[in-house]
This record gives sequence, structure tokens and C-alpha cells, in this order.
Amino acid sequence: MIGHLPPPLRRTWEREATGERADHLLELAGPGDALDPAGVSDLLAFGYLAGRRTLVRGIRRAFEPWELAPPDPHPAALEVDARADRLWSLLVAAVADACAGATAPRAALSGGLDSRAIAAALAEVAPEGGSLGSFGDADCADLPVARSVATALGVPHEVTHLPPDGALRHEERVWLATDGTGGPASAPGAPSDAAWSGRCDLLLSGCAGDVIWGSSRRPGPSPLRRLRQLGVAWVEPTWDREVPRPPAWLAAPGLAAWLNLWTRQAGATWNGVLPRLAVTPVRPVLWWEPLLAFCLALSEQDRTDRRLVRRMLDRHAPSASPARLPLAPRGPVHDLDRAFATCPAWRRALEDMAGDEPALRRVGLRPAGVRRLVRRALAGRQPGRAGSISRIRVLLRWGAA
Repeated sequence: MIGHLPPPLRRTWEREATGERADHLLELAGPGDALDPAGVSDLLAFGYLAGRRTLVRGIRRAFEPWELAPPDPHPAALEVDARADRLWSLLVAAVADACAGATAPRAALSGGLDSRAIAAALAEVAPEGGSLGSFGDADCADLPVARSVATALGVPHEVTHLPPDGALRHEERVWLATDGTGGPASAPGAPSDAAWSGRCDLLLSGCAGDVIWGSSRRPGPSPLRRLRQLGVAWVEPTWDREVPRPPAWLAAPGLAAWLNLWTRQAGATWNGVLPRLAVTPVRPVLWWEPLLAFCLALSEQDRTDRRLVRRMLDRHAPSASPARLPLAPRGPVHDLDRAFATCPAWRRALEDMAGDEPALRRVGLRPAGVRRLVRRALAGRQPGRAGSISRIRVLLRWGAA
């Protein structure tokens, strides 16, 4: 399934001094290579690398050109119901294309709009043999909603509860699979990978839904104060100068989405999928080019609150529509902050991390800042520190590699 990936998701790395290339950054990087301060700034601020940057000085990502054909018809030429119908036909075609050759396809189902739309299309394409899978903490608000969606669609559904130390036990595998950029917060569902592999031969992913047919805003950097506390200088990213030029036919909100596809979606979001590829093929449904092109041409009116997706579900999968089955309240699928504060294995790991001053200094971090961050995480105060701690652990692995 890797051969079907569009250019933004394909990873090729190039050593600038020699032109040597490799499909895996960890194969190209050697023991004499130093961390790149610009890459470190990106990782700690955003959780992914901007443009062609990597974490290794002198090694850059190589982008392939991408000629994305314009949608036919263009959404602007259609009335709203016709746009909703066209979106449905393209989504069903994308799922059918992804499932070609699979006997037991499964769609990851969170209960949100993106995943329930793909689940509804799977029910249409593979009424026999298809299944749905959800994962999360036992009290995750998504799980009851996902069960209701699966029941409404009449598709078999499997739920996997994530153990508090699951991300710790799979940390090494996630780091390797993501070319050394993904930490424990990047793939919270990693414990479900092997559990699901025996019951499906393909996993359909909704990767990139938030920017393709919903919000196209990039998240801003972590507070610069936090970077200073960690002893890391902010380096301005060079987004616009490094990603391939967008197609001329993109709608205005599609321009921001295009940039996001090459950065956050091809970095942090795709990192959540990569570890699974070792056990189950994955197809990112929304990257199917005719569907992607249609969505990138949508107006802000259709995108706001995923209005067109809601209308599509009302018309073509009313049993799973949010008008009938409301969305779950927003919350973490796996509360890594809670795991840090309550799991003995995580406490030991974080105390060891904060106490290893030579290792922290080796990757350019200020030990006092890391200790402060870890103390607050272990005390359960001010949730939201899991992402920063996860990124620090990524850097420490580079220091030990």
C-alpha cells in the first residue's frame, strides 16, 4: 500500500553535501551528524518539521513535484445539494479504490465527522467483510459515540482500551517508524496495532480530514517562553518558500490547506499512522486525488463546521448523521497527561529523563527547564504538557542514537 501514497506523504531524505539520498532518515544520518537547531526549534514548537528541514544538520527532505488535476466539475459550479452528492460519490469511490484487493477492510472510527463519513462509505462499499475499530482510554468520550455509529451503520465494531503505559512500551517502535520525529504523544493508538492486525488486512485512515474539508488553519508555535525555558532558540520556519507551489485553481481556504498538507499533515498527523504500517497496510482515504482536489476547491462556507460533510451525511447516511447521533464532547483519546501523573512506569521514566543532565545538555536542552516541566506533569498540574515531554524524549533518543 505504500506505493499509493501521494508525494506529500512519501519521505525521501538528501544529504546536501553529497546528494546522497535515502528513504529513511535514520539510514542516512550517521554518528558524526549533529542536531540542527532549526529542526529542534520546529519540533519543540510545532511537533513536526517545517518545509525541508530535518533534525539533522546538512540533511534535508527532498520533495517530489505534484501535478494535482483540478476537480471536474468544480464545486463552485454546483448547488449545495449537488455538492453534497458529489462529495459522497467521490468518498465512496475513494473507499472502493482503497479497498481493492482487501478481504477484511477496517475503518478507524472515532465517532467524529471525518471517521463516521468514511465508515458510512465503507458500509456502502463492503457490506460484507468490512469492520470498524475504535481505541481510547476506558472513559474516552468518543467510544460510546463510536459504538452508536457502528450500530446505526450495521457494521461490526471492535473497541481497544489503551493501557496507561502503552505509549511507553511502544515508544521505540514509534520513534523508528517516524524517522525519529514521533514520540509517545504522536501515536496514542499504537497498542491497538497488533491487536487489530489479525482481524483486518487493510485500515482506512481519515488522515488530513481537518484541513481537506474542515479547518485549514495551522497551529501556531508553542509559547516562545517555553522554548526559552528549555534553552532552545526560536528559528523562524520557511514554510512558503520550501513546499511545492499550489495549483492555480485552489480556493482561498485551499491555499492554507495545501500548505498544511505538506507540513502538519505530512508530519505530525501522518506520524500517528506510520507505526501501524509494520503490521497492517493503511490507506489515507482523503488523499485520493479526485476527492482531494474537490475538497481543496471548497469555499469557506462549505468548510465552516464541516457544513458540507454534515449535509452529505444527512442525505446519504442519515442513520450516522450528527443530526441523529450528536458528536462526542472534545477530549483526548488517550490522556497522556493523566498517565504521566498516575502510572508508576511513566513516573520512573520521566524522573530518569529529568535527572540525566548530561543527556539533556547533549541535545541542547536546559536541565532545570526540563525538571520543572516534569515536576508539573507528575503532579498532575496544568494538563497539556504531554506534547512537550513527548518531543523532548524524541530529542533524547537522537542523543543516544
